Amino acid sequence: MRRLATAVSLALLSCSLPAQDAKAMKRADHDKRTAKELYEVGKRHLDIGLWARDAGLNPQATTQFLRAESASQGQHEGARVVLGVMRGYGDAFWTRDRKQPPRALLADYQKRAAAADQRDRKSFVEIARGALQVADPEQAKKYLLQALQLGAEVELDPKGKHKVDGITIPPELAAWLVEQTIEVQNGPRRFEAGAARGFQLQGFREHASAPLIVRTDLSAERCQQLHTLASALLPALQERLQGAPTRPLLLLVFAQRTAFDGYLKSLGTATAGSGLCDYGSYQTIVSAEGLADDELHAMVLHELSHLYFWGTAPAAMPDWYAEGFAESFGGQGTFTWDGKQLQLGMVMRKDRLEAMRQAPLPLRELLDSSAERLLGSDRDKGLRFYAQSWALQRFLRQSGGAWEKRFAHWEALCRGAVLGAAEGRYGDAQAAQDQFLRLFGKDLDLIEQQFLAWLPTL
Repeated sequence: MRRLATAVSLALLSCSLPAQDAKAMKRADHDKRTAKELYEVGKRHLDIGLWARDAGLNPQATTQFLRAESASQGQHEGARVVLGVMRGYGDAFWTRDRKQPPRALLADYQKRAAAADQRDRKSFVEIARGALQVADPEQAKKYLLQALQLGAEVELDPKGKHKVDGITIPPELAAWLVEQTIEVQNGPRRFEAGAARGFQLQGFREHASAPLIVRTDLSAERCQQLHTLASALLPALQERLQGAPTRPLLLLVFAQRTAFDGYLKSLGTATAGSGLCDYGSYQTIVSAEGLADDELHAMVLHELSHLYFWGTAPAAMPDWYAEGFAESFGGQGTFTWDGKQLQLGMVMRKDRLEAMRQAPLPLRELLDSSAERLLGSDRDKGLRFYAQSWALQRFLRQSGGAWEKRFAHWEALCRGAVLGAAEGRYGDAQAAQDQFLRLFGKDLDLIEQQFLAWLPTL
């Protein structure tokens, strides 16, 4: 009997070994293909970064190096090495005088970067397909999510099966897939950051173009109007920053404050105001409740300016700079909008200016302040902070002014080296702040004196 039992065991083992070997070989083949796809992802962005560097597009170059490093997930060592080398060159590398790049060159970069993102999307879908074939649903989720974030669409075929860019999703993953997406009233089912965290948008519609997506539960007419307004802003931002994001900007506008607050809670954030730019989910989020049209328009322009800046080169900038930049495009009084024409660059509204002139923050306090903390603890002081940040930036950037070239040098350094930021994360603004103090610290008293003398001229 023992001999019989041993013979049976050996027979069963001999039958199972080929199956186990086949399974292991299939998994090894999938892992090899995954590594190859990720290497190609990294190579695509590294090649664009090197081309952009040779063309003099420094912020675009570093942005692509960041993308190459993060998207390849360690499978392209050269991406990490090149990024480290580029960041180690110092001021001379990033801030040498350059002519403004021709529009055709910027358009060429946009075309290359967008094509790379679309090829990444296909790569991630292919990795997910392979993961499903080797029964690895967690890896499939990971790469499907990355494809969805790059614009992959979810379809429901006539047989009731869900598909993502043509690959069929098994029933056990269908519920998960639906949880990551929303279906707007007039558009396809797409990835939605809040939905992925358990918050489902209700009654939202969408108006979209290649550079911009507006979603709102306001009326269809209002949705289109906001899209027209935001679209009019983009050329001015491209001119100011000499570049444009490679992904569509997303503007999400809530009719009700309660829904706005609930959505922010789902993202793990909050705001004391009616608008927020969330770099992590790559969108601007606004509550329209209680805002007159001009106030809503200001909020939209302000928050989108933040996102546009981040999308061109994700440098982490100190609050005084970031808010001053955004107020230049969406501050109260700094723009006019008649439904068709957007005019920018005007002086802030008189009451905002007067409040700031009467009680300006000491310059060192302004430089160290947090906009969010000020708004939460002393709203009037917070509003003065925004106005003064706008005024200070306008003062430092005066054409032919004493500080214009040095300020441009600092901006170019921060954006060219993408200081303090890593692709897809908020980053730390301290590096940019340290560079500002290195360049301007010994002159802060003089700058403050000249700035206060200049304020009455506004």
